[in-house]
Amino acid sequence: MNNLKTCILTFFLVVFLSFESGADEFVMDTQQAIPQMNVNSNHDRKSSNTSEIIKIGLEDFIKLVKEKNERIIVQQLEWEITGDAIKNAKSIFEPEVVGSYEHERSKAKYSKEEAVSFFGSASDRDEQNNNYNAAIEGLIPTGGRISLGYTLQELSNNFNKGDEEYQTFIGASLTQPLLKNAGLKTTMANIHIAETDYDIALHTYRRQMMQVVSNAVAAYWNLYLAQEKYRMRQDSVTIAEQVLRDNRERVKTGKMAKTEVMEAEAGLLLRKSLEIEAKQDIVAAMNDLYIYISSSVGDKEMEIELTDRIEVDTMERDLKMSLQNAFRLRPDYIETRKKIEREKIRVAFAKNQRWPQLDLKGSYGLNGLEDSVGNSWDKALERDFESWTVGVELRIPITGGMKTRSELAAAIRRKKQALLELKAVEVGMINGINTAYKKVCSACEQAAYYGSVVDINKHLLEVELARLDAGKSNSRYVLEKEEDLNRVKEAKIESLVMYEKAILELEMAEGSILVCYNIEVMEVDK
Repeated sequence: MNNLKTCILTFFLVVFLSFESGADEFVMDTQQAIPQMNVNSNHDRKSSNTSEIIKIGLEDFIKLVKEKNERIIVQQLEWEITGDAIKNAKSIFEPEVVGSYEHERSKAKYSKEEAVSFFGSASDRDEQNNNYNAAIEGLIPTGGRISLGYTLQELSNNFNKGDEEYQTFIGASLTQPLLKNAGLKTTMANIHIAETDYDIALHTYRRQMMQVVSNAVAAYWNLYLAQEKYRMRQDSVTIAEQVLRDNRERVKTGKMAKTEVMEAEAGLLLRKSLEIEAKQDIVAAMNDLYIYISSSVGDKEMEIELTDRIEVDTMERDLKMSLQNAFRLRPDYIETRKKIEREKIRVAFAKNQRWPQLDLKGSYGLNGLEDSVGNSWDKALERDFESWTVGVELRIPITGGMKTRSELAAAIRRKKQALLELKAVEVGMINGINTAYKKVCSACEQAAYYGSVVDINKHLLEVELARLDAGKSNSRYVLEKEEDLNRVKEAKIESLVMYEKAILELEMAEGSILVCYNIEVMEVDK
């Protein structure tokens, strides 16, 4: 019995020790696995935070905008659609092949006179004919319609007593308007209107592209401004950190009170807060830039690094040349002139439609009648049996043409409207160029003044730092001077960006922005 108890106790002891050993191994394995999981998690986070840096200049960015921006592409398609409208308008001169077949069955009584003449006795008329027609018809530039055709009649009646006969007609007919719808200009009016609409759509496309490009350039310089401000804030944090380190060393040696360290710490924290704010401005400006290339922020972040820098061009600009450029390049000005041309065409067409419809009609043909198709054709070509007609047809509206009168009045008003619109565009264009020109000059001067102010504040900060090293100043004065320097540096970079935007406004006012970025879509005389 004791041996049995001893065996049982020994068994449970072995099981307990085995379980405890396994548990320790499990805990050790778990402890080893947890750090490994943390490492992998940190690695994934690092990989996801890595962003691709894209370096791009302004001109390359604008070319990308032209290729990818949906608004530009939509307007380009609209322009191309008007090109198809020209082909549609020219289709009026496309000749048509006309073909027809008609089976004719007719039964009727002859009159007594016909019966005696044809048969010597009364009889019934019984005909079964097959009629074939083929012709080429079309409009000619003078407004006339011409038809060249061939007609074959297969005749079977009781007159030829069952023997079929074939009658051939080869001829041409012409209907030429003499007043209304007559003449090359009237016939081509819709084609000229479609061509003018094509030109108008081109300049609408240019105007849309100019607006998008202008906004894209402004967004480019906004990102430039945000990045420069962020660099300034980073430099400010570096200076504040250096001041804090120096103050701590001076406190250790008893050369400075502890309150100076606290002031330096407060200044550092404030600058780090401004640095975070400046970084967020970069994110907003960069996302705004993506809009113009129709790109959204995906899983893989991309950081854009701008390669262009702002340099003030001190060369004096020519106001007269800007005005000349505007008359050559401004899309709204050219578009309005095209509208005037279109309305002139409509007025001329409407005046033509006031005339009565007087058409000259004529036809000429050759006839042949034989017992077979070939023989009837040959007989017609012998020109023994010719036929021709000539005449005129006149149509006059009873009330004098209410429709044409109203159309003419509307066309005249639209022409007057376009002339007034051109005058308004000219006035706005000249005033806009003058404003933009003076704005460029002012921005150039302002940027130069801010450059001098930055140099002065740099010198003042260097002096204050030297005084701090000599124990004649304190952290508050140094940080104030440094903050003054930051403010004028930001003001300087803002003035430079305003200078670029002023140039952009001048390029928009004179219509030369597409030429400046080498994306102009029309031929320009340079």
